[in-house]
Amino acid sequence: MRWLSLSSRSVFVVVATMLVTVVAVRAIGTSAPPADEGVQAAAAQKTAAPAAAAQDPVLRGRELVINHACGECHGGGEDPSAKGWLAGLTPGSQTAVEFEIGPPPCGLEPKAKGCFKTRPRNLTPDNDTGMGRFTERQLFNALRFGLRPENTPDVVITSTTPGQGNFPKIPHYLAPPMPWPGWRHMPDADLRAIAAYLKRGLKPVVNKVPESEGPPDFWASGMTPENIGTYPAPAFPTANETMPAAKDRARVLRGRQLVLDHDCAACHRGPGPDSKGWLGGITSPTQAFVLGPCFTDEKVPCFTGRPRNLTPDKETGLGKFSDQQIFNALRYGLRPSDTPDVKITSMKPGVGNFPKEPRYLGPFMPWAAWRYMKDEELWSIIAYLRHLKPIENKVEASTDTPDHWASVVATLAPYPSVPYPTVNEVRRK
Repeated sequence: MRWLSLSSRSVFVVVATMLVTVVAVRAIGTSAPPADEGVQAAAAQKTAAPAAAAQDPVLRGRELVINHACGECHGGGEDPSAKGWLAGLTPGSQTAVEFEIGPPPCGLEPKAKGCFKTRPRNLTPDNDTGMGRFTERQLFNALRFGLRPENTPDVVITSTTPGQGNFPKIPHYLAPPMPWPGWRHMPDADLRAIAAYLKRGLKPVVNKVPESEGPPDFWASGMTPENIGTYPAPAFPTANETMPAAKDRARVLRGRQLVLDHDCAACHRGPGPDSKGWLGGITSPTQAFVLGPCFTDEKVPCFTGRPRNLTPDKETGLGKFSDQQIFNALRYGLRPSDTPDVKITSMKPGVGNFPKEPRYLGPFMPWAAWRYMKDEELWSIIAYLRHLKPIENKVEASTDTPDHWASVVATLAPYPSVPYPTVNEVRRK
């Protein structure tokens, strides 16, 4: 079930928004985790801690903001130097977009009724219209627990169950499609780094974004383990996963965490590693995405994205592709079915061995942001996907364009990312 529809002036901007989560209401409402799950979560955080600890938190936060595609909703795309970078929805914005959330046909039909409009807010540290009035701990609580900072005290949250410990009895959750149900799986250090970047790395921008609409329960009825999975994630391996050799275990577990905190299951089927059909691709038309200008102009067509089967099934999944082909898809956006099994030596069509007429993944897939991940992170994701149990599920191809999205890809932000600080960022001593 996808409770999302978008209205935007740019197909790629709209689509890229999904890479963050494009999901319906995904939320929490989980009970306190059993001890073994807590140990598992601690182990996962320990695996990821060295990389985060070795970096300045502001710079680490910037890296995470870029490769988690925050700018695709909040403004600026993947370009920290772009006008409106993380400043929220503004009139005429080509990157910040408004969403319509609700049960189908919301997200499938431009004239759907009963949808809620949600608007990406200003993430810059402006005291009146942005994040300046909140502490870094309140921002941490928003990312880990989904709690709106303006309705949550500046305290260390001691539970994940409403009414238990100091978790609010009537929690006010962030509106979808904010991807906190995926992001909560990030290590503590990474969430704190994101908060540090938003508070200390950005220049404040005055931009008051209208409040998002929502149901009377502030989305709480959707914040259940059935919808968003459990936190911490279930112990590895689940019935859907296979145990790697000892030498590969650390990489596979790192890949699992990245798959979780980049919210792959929001599109490719979840909600958690122990759920039926985990990452096996969509099974119903209502799970597809309809994106594009048709939501503002009915005479203009939209595009349909159908998240594919990521399991290693040799006929209907990724089993027929090599690790290198999947890496090329994540880094360069090249469809593995249309790209040779070679190490790519360029990023420009026709230069080196980059295809002269590339066939790109549709912008339904978040590779435009994921390409900023480190090589080892992408290889870790691939290692994890190889350790899923295969599911036979053939997914119909997504809508394509005559040039296979090449003209849209040409408008993407620079890769590698522009150096820090840009005009939108604070020069640090």
